[in-house]
Amino acid sequence: MKKISFLFIIAASFIACNNLTQSEETQETVAGRYGDSTWTTEVALTGEEMMDSLAANDSVYVTVSGNIKAACQAKGCWMSMDIAGNEMFVKFKDYSFFVPKNSAEHNATIRGWAYLDTVSVKDQLEYAKDAEATKEEINAITAPKIELTFTAEGVIID
Repeated sequence: MKKISFLFIIAASFIACNNLTQSEETQETVAGRYGDSTWTTEVALTGEEMMDSLAANDSVYVTVSGNIKAACQAKGCWMSMDIAGNEMFVKFKDYSFFVPKNSAEHNATIRGWAYLDTVSVKDQLEYAKDAEATKEEINAITAPKIELTFTAEGVIID
């Protein structure tokens, strides 16, 4: 009887440890560095400074800070940010890294290229599905649009 009780306790311990590990794996830590981590946030421009630079150029290589509004819910392969009241779509250079899917409402500093880009209907539909948009929102996508875009080499989330 003692052996059976002992085996039961060991089995219960393994199950509890396994469940704890699975639970920890599903909880993504948001704060951290993603992509290139060889830079600091000390050189970050404000959103207004970036927009001023972009007004005079086709594209600008900058480090800028803002608030993450949404992240791709499929795998964290893009995010949108509020930069000085402008929504900016952020992609990651060569899809070489991703951010946590629960990054929304965190502040981030990003480094890379800002530019205006024409987004095709096909790409808009893909992004809308990744963001878990409603059918009505998806059906409203009927034409290409020009949007503020950023290709990030690295992201630091606070």
